Amino acid sequence: MLSVGLVGLPNAGKSTLFNLLTKRAVPAENFPFCTIDPHDGIVEVKDSRLQALSEISNSDKIIPATIEFRDIAGLVKGASSGAGLGNQFLAHIREVDMILMIIRSFEHDSIIHVENRVDPLEDYEILLLELTLADMKMVEGAISRTKKEIAKDKFGPLKIEVLEKIQTALSNIEAANTIVLDEKTTDKEILKWRKTLNLLTDKPILKLANIITDGVNLDFNSDFKLDIGLESELDGASSEDREEFGLDSVPGLDRIIKECFKTLNLETYLTTGKVETRAWTYTKGSLAPICAGKIHTDFEKKYIKAEVIKFEDYIKYNGEKGASENGKLQLVGKDYVMLDGDVVEFVIG
Repeated sequence: MLSVGLVGLPNAGKSTLFNLLTKRAVPAENFPFCTIDPHDGIVEVKDSRLQALSEISNSDKIIPATIEFRDIAGLVKGASSGAGLGNQFLAHIREVDMILMIIRSFEHDSIIHVENRVDPLEDYEILLLELTLADMKMVEGAISRTKKEIAKDKFGPLKIEVLEKIQTALSNIEAANTIVLDEKTTDKEILKWRKTLNLLTDKPILKLANIITDGVNLDFNSDFKLDIGLESELDGASSEDREEFGLDSVPGLDRIIKECFKTLNLETYLTTGKVETRAWTYTKGSLAPICAGKIHTDFEKKYIKAEVIKFEDYIKYNGEKGASENGKLQLVGKDYVMLDGDVVEFVIG
């Protein structure tokens, strides 16, 4: 299961968002470092397609896709040098697959700010600076080790080239995931090695601006905007009630979860039957045998073919029999690239 780390300065809204996402009661108090140890929560990915399939198959249960969220203590200026237990918190971030950066973008006299001011751009720059400084230490160590072993590593020169490009980006306070590489430095072996570096800024980063719907907000170039406090108050409210308070009819949490799925390059294929209707998560672009392995590792090894029906066709023709009679069932081999929403039954040898 892939995980998303909630990262931000103290009092940015991380724990409140985490509580809302996971319905778990972790502290969310108005003082810095309320969160010391990371909290993990498994969140279901809402998917209306599952209910539609279940009704046709009369399934005993529905199992949606899930994603893990981790609430990580607030970082502060100097975290990469140990300030505010920074090294411990940075280590927690290394354990996640993606960073959801929470940036306070509203003014509110009763909610303190660790820097005694409200400036979302400066907050973002502090977070990025601490992450890049921590990565710089890792890269410097990797360069030293690689140079010592370069004589017995045929990929050594390419590794040094990649590391030096990352080092240049980090020195300019730019994330490692922004560097542009040529074809030779995107060799499969090099990409596999690069992942082992586990750099903080090589992870996908999604920026969320925490705003107040009817309050004073500050401009910030975020990927997503959300009134975390109001979303918490209106959790479970009808779409009409949400619109009355100036919110989108679709809960912001559902949109965040889907955006995290998208950022992690994830999709789902579907299986359905009397026992269960289920969503299976895979990396976009994966071949059918790899997707079969999500059910059981033996399925990938023993894969022969798969029966695939597009979700829309499965619903339109009321199940597998109707879809097959109307020519909508495909038999696909090992080179089939799975698509989001495919309804699948694997044939295993």
